[in-house]
Amino acid sequence: MGRASRRKRERAEAAEPAAAANPRTRKPYVFLGAVLAAALVLAWGAWQFVRESSPPAPKALVLPDPDRSAMTAPVARAISQARAAALASPDVASAVGHYCQVLHAHWLHEEAADCYDVARRLAPRDFRWVYLLAGVEEVLGADGERVLGLFRDAIGLAPDFPPLQIRYGDALLRLGLWEEARQAYGKAVELDPQLVLAHRGLGQAANLLGDGAAAVSHLERAAALAPGDRISQTALARAYTLTGQQDRAAEAASRAQQLSGQAGLPDYVYHQVDKLRVDPESLRASFARAVREGDRQKALEAATLLEESGAPEARRQLVLAAKQRANELAFSGNFDEALVEYERASELAPNDPEIQHNWGTVLLRRGELEAAAGHFEQAVRLNPRSADSLFNLGVVLESLGRQDEAIARFRQAAAINPDHVAVTRLAELEESP
Repeated sequence: MGRASRRKRERAEAAEPAAAANPRTRKPYVFLGAVLAAALVLAWGAWQFVRESSPPAPKALVLPDPDRSAMTAPVARAISQARAAALASPDVASAVGHYCQVLHAHWLHEEAADCYDVARRLAPRDFRWVYLLAGVEEVLGADGERVLGLFRDAIGLAPDFPPLQIRYGDALLRLGLWEEARQAYGKAVELDPQLVLAHRGLGQAANLLGDGAAAVSHLERAAALAPGDRISQTALARAYTLTGQQDRAAEAASRAQQLSGQAGLPDYVYHQVDKLRVDPESLRASFARAVREGDRQKALEAATLLEESGAPEARRQLVLAAKQRANELAFSGNFDEALVEYERASELAPNDPEIQHNWGTVLLRRGELEAAAGHFEQAVRLNPRSADSLFNLGVVLESLGRQDEAIARFRQAAAINPDHVAVTRLAELEESP
């Protein structure tokens, strides 16, 4: 190796430790690594912060889904529609609560209890859901303390709602907490002095506590507010006995035996539940009430649902009542109102030939011949064996100058009933030139 090569190698070897000892030759790489590490730490920290501070994903709404295979069509439909609406608005307590009320209305108490619990969590300041939950839990035989606790929660939200105080008092009374029950009923009386069940409850609690004088006072008030309330009279008989008034006790007991009704509680919360019932028994009651009150639309709605439930008798009753009303008006000469009633009856029973016949008869008597002919033709289509409808149609056709058609109808009527007046009229027409 030459001297020049050796020197070059020695200079290179001498330069290596010098470069290692000189930090300037490594600084850019060290700095870049530190920046990358810091960025990774910051990114990880930010991700952790976002993950920990973000609210958890909302849980899917879980609602009871009772078996509807054995239910009547209106009940099954009401439950299905209410449940679908609740699931479509899982954060809306009113939608969920409505579904709970539909379940409650049809005595699905276990499902209603689970549902009310969901509605209560969605709207903790709405007393209705915990109030209704308390009632359902009591029906299910829940622990007394749980039931009372739910009622107290509801009272905390709505302390001035008298029906709530009464139902709370009833629960206390059933659990043997008579003095507490008296206080609850007393609060209800303070809120509404005319509330029958508040006075009755006070009287019943006083009876159980042996306070005959107080019992008589409140029960007499209840009886005055609701003379037809059997329960008040029964309790009053006991109160009179406690106070040594045997004759009056016997009179009250006798009145109680003659009565069958009882006072109700004007509770709009439970009334909302009652209005949702579409089971056959409730529909029959609704139909009867609507007929009694003259509410034709509600009667028709109830009759339609009853028919769908496999109980068509209500529609038949409604049709019969409508026909009877129309006929009475027609016989009394009140043709205008009779025509209105026949039209309504026809809407209920469009294939009833009697309605069409009587409708045509009224129009004939009013001189509306073309309209009358249309109804008689409809009656004949529905009942081709009706000699009366055929004859009346013939009379109208004759009056309209359509004699050949009239004779044909008279002949049909005579063939069906040889003793019909159509025979006489047919002979008269055939003898005339």
